[in-house]
Order: sequence, then structure tokens, then C-alpha cells
Amino acid sequence: MLWGQKGDDTMNIETVTQASTAIETSAVQLNAMNPEKLANFYQVNMGMTLLEQRDDAFVLGTATGRVLLELYQADSYKEANKAGLYHFALLLPSRADLGAILRYLLERGVELTGASDHGYSEALYLDDPEGNGIEIYADKDRSVWDIQDNGLIAGVVEPMDAEGVLASAQDAFADLPEGTVMGHIHLHVGDLAQTLAFYHEILGLGLKYVMGQQALFMATGASHHHLGANLWNGVDIKAGAEGSQGLRASIWQANAEDFARIKARLDEEGYAYQEEPKQIALVDPAGTRLLIQVA
Repeated sequence: MLWGQKGDDTMNIETVTQASTAIETSAVQLNAMNPEKLANFYQVNMGMTLLEQRDDAFVLGTATGRVLLELYQADSYKEANKAGLYHFALLLPSRADLGAILRYLLERGVELTGASDHGYSEALYLDDPEGNGIEIYADKDRSVWDIQDNGLIAGVVEPMDAEGVLASAQDAFADLPEGTVMGHIHLHVGDLAQTLAFYHEILGLGLKYVMGQQALFMATGASHHHLGANLWNGVDIKAGAEGSQGLRASIWQANAEDFARIKARLDEEGYAYQEEPKQIALVDPAGTRLLIQVA
């Protein structure tokens, strides 16, 4: 089992499912070949608001000011079969909100790549014009989640009840609703055991579900996952060239206590990072960059 590969008898399943921080996903940075065109896509088709346009980036999010996405100029095209983004996932406040955006996407003729019931959530999938994967989902009531005694939260992949979701819509979709957050990020990685060890021991996430030997899901708090990781691009892959098209960095928010704890763990392990006021920048074992910021 993944959690037993370190040879540490204390790293049993009950231990590794427990989170030691309250860190959460906050936003995603993407490198784009045409950031302006991509920013327009997210405004027109996803209901995002352009919050700021800088010389180096387009910053998008909700109309209430929550930053969800930052778009930067890419230096080169995406390389195949590399570590990086599988999808980022926008968590909507309710099923009614999911129904409203589903109807909107269908009316606009936006192509969906999937629509699934995961047991704990209902989710839509699509790609943006530069091939970045997007999930849009709403959680089901926690009372129906398959939460096991050892702390794991079992998920399924079944067809979504699209008619039921559409029928739940109450208002026409205009913008991402207040309360929309970056629910999780799902990554292509090259080694699940290394990914588990890094995000559990350094960032403090707990393991929530293992999909065979192909994928795992981790979270803090009451979430089913803030991080997904899979081997679907291959084993032992690393991130593409710095500045290449695709994921630039995932952004995580931590309270001051957890920020200090993560920094201390990095120092203990001799793990390289760059520190700025209220921010740590580092790369995970697959070479994917992440930023940890004080909320």
C-alpha cells in the first residue's frame, strides 16, 4: 500500500488519513500562449470577473473579489506527457448553481468532456481553448458521503443525473455565484508515494482515497479532497520547462500557525524554498511549483 512504502510502522492508514494543518487550495496560475484571449474565454463562458489587468498577468475571480485564476504569458508550447495540471476545480455553493451553469454552457454550445456523480459531489468537466482541464462541481450533503471509520472518503465515478441537475436551477446564470471557491487541484505526477509523503508530511494534508495504484486524493478539514494526483501521463515524469504553457503554480492558503509549521518542516527536511513576506514558493517532488500564502 502507498502509505506503507516508507517502511515506517507508525505510518498506518489511520495516521495518514489525518490532516495536521488546515491549509486549502486558493487559486491557480496558468501560463498561456494568448493570455488575453484565454481571459476572455473565462469571462464569457465561465462567468469570471476580470479583477485586475497587470503588465504581466490577467487576474480573474468572482465579482465579490475572490481571486481564482491568474494568467501569464507562456514562453513555449506545452510539452506532452509531463507532470502538471490535470484539472483545476471550481466548487459552487449549491446544486442549483451547478444546474444554472450547466444550462448556460449548453446554451452557448460549450463542449463538455464529462459529467459525473462521485458520490460526494456532482461534477462537470471541460477544457479551455489551450487545453487546461476544468472541473465545475457542487458537493452533496455530507450525510450521504461514504466516510469510513479509518478516515477515508470513498468516491465513485458514475453518470451524473443531468436532468435532475438542470431541474434544480432556480435563476439564469450570469456570473460565478458568491461563495465559489477553488475547491481542489488535480495533478499529473510521476510517483504517488513521493506525492503522498510530501503533501502529508510537509503540507499536512490527510489521505482521503486511493484509486488502485493510479491516483490518490488528499484534503484537510471536512473536504473529500483539495488535491488529486494521478499517474495517467506516465511514471517518473517531471514538469515541463519553466515558463511553458500550462500550470505555472497552484496557490494554497494557510493560517499563520500552519504557515510557520510548514516552514519549520521544510527547514527540518532541508527542502529548498524561496520566502517572501507572507509567502513561500517551492516545487513538489514532480517539479510542479506551488505558492503557500498566509490567508
